[in-house]
Amino acid sequence: MENLYNICWYLLAQTQVAGAGNGNVPAEAAGEAAKEAPQGGFFDTMGFMFPVLMAVMLVYFLMTAKPKNKAQAKTSEILANLKKNDQVVTAGGILGTVVNYRSDAEFVTLRIDDSSNSRMQVLANSIVRVVSDEDAKKDS
Repeated sequence: MENLYNICWYLLAQTQVAGAGNGNVPAEAAGEAAKEAPQGGFFDTMGFMFPVLMAVMLVYFLMTAKPKNKAQAKTSEILANLKKNDQVVTAGGILGTVVNYRSDAEFVTLRIDDSSNSRMQVLANSIVRVVSDEDAKKDS
């Protein structure tokens, strides 16, 4: 634990010239020590790395924002074109037929089973896709 403590202080401490600013050391010796001592410290390196890190974060944000907006636009388009008797698939994998839907409503009523007339209310945002007649024929 003491080693970790020493390493942390070493990284955070600014390098100082030994004896510089001390009245006991002649100015010439302090000048020579300043030339030999490494300049800068941990925070000088961070000053260079900060803009690079910010650029990487910006690129990451831009690359993830576009697909997210694209998916959200697709969902909005599906909900805008949704009408009664459309067959839909929900995010949970439930296949049903739309019975009741209003564009301003949060929920959609789906008929799950035709024989027993089972109905279920789901969130409108959970509808992933509308199954067309061609898709239904392919699956059969």
